[in-house]
Amino acid sequence: MSEVKSGSRPGVNAGAPRNPANWPWPFSLSDLTAGLRRLFADPSLTVEDVRPMTLPFQKPAIGKVRGIEVDYRSRKSPASGSAPTQGPLDSVALVVKEPVGSTRIGLAGVGRREVGVYRYLAPQLPLAMPAFVAGSSHGDWLILEAIQVGRTGSRWAKSVYLEAIDGLIRLHDRFWGLREDLNNFPWLSRPLEGDFEVHLRAAEHAIERIASQGEPASLARSPRRLAMLQRLTAQAVDIAAPLRRETATLLHGDYWPGNIAVDRQGRQVVYDWQLSGIGPPVLDLVTFVKKTEWWYPTAPVASEAVVAYYRAGLESLQGARWDDETWSLLWDHALLWRFLQEWLDLLAAIPESLLAASSDQLDRVWLEPVADALERRLS
Repeated sequence: MSEVKSGSRPGVNAGAPRNPANWPWPFSLSDLTAGLRRLFADPSLTVEDVRPMTLPFQKPAIGKVRGIEVDYRSRKSPASGSAPTQGPLDSVALVVKEPVGSTRIGLAGVGRREVGVYRYLAPQLPLAMPAFVAGSSHGDWLILEAIQVGRTGSRWAKSVYLEAIDGLIRLHDRFWGLREDLNNFPWLSRPLEGDFEVHLRAAEHAIERIASQGEPASLARSPRRLAMLQRLTAQAVDIAAPLRRETATLLHGDYWPGNIAVDRQGRQVVYDWQLSGIGPPVLDLVTFVKKTEWWYPTAPVASEAVVAYYRAGLESLQGARWDDETWSLLWDHALLWRFLQEWLDLLAAIPESLLAASSDQLDRVWLEPVADALERRLS
């Protein structure tokens, strides 16, 4: 998923006897070997060494992410009557993900969800993804190909942003109206249906913590802002109502430039599928727009242009069309829901010092648009 560099620590010689207690990885050697044999379609492959790799800084991710470099060898096919010989030593860069401590009670584990996407849905997805090497059936860990990144989101041109939206359009088009089919995958999230009450309870508890602890003070000591947060949970059913009436599709759940690697050949590779689910497509688009506004405020394409491009593209592929009034209503409700689902928990946990440092940004990107949407739709 990321460009990697060799770490300074020594590797683990996989061919030599070792104390299993010293094995620093969540997977076994046999897990890794079997996965690489499948990836390279080579049943003779053996792992020779596993070394830690240094990953560059990434925008916030769910769980623990580490890089490894694996040396491996294959047996050469013997000539007639001769014994097999060892091939040359090769290496591959991989990423190990451990989504530990990131699952809300009542929700399918994010790790199990991402492993499920790679195992069962990846062949049907119209997007490039990192190659899947191996993963725990419980989602405790997974091993993926490390992508050699060429351009990070901060260096994207307008055309690259629009290409990412093309990918989102293709994803939503491929699974448009297939709610019943997607229901065969119980590990997918259902934010507005089966998982609704879990998200609502978590948001209510977050507001209670803010009010009872008086932190962050910028929210707890502002009656107007605290009342706004409380309105979100009190009217959550009304917020979800128009979204539930929309045609459902497969959602990435966290689709934005920080989860899209542009490799050195210019190919876009989409990763971090932990929040994938079933729901209205506008939720993915709100995520893309708002996270871009937050992390890349000087992006070379305006949010309005991104939205217009998406609407036109989906109409050309799927024939899905919303008049401006309907779209505006859906956008407001999706904005309110995403803030309730994601940000209330964060606001209750962010230290006051960090919140103060980004208060203007929080007001501009989230609090003011949420307050305006509440006033327009649920006053």
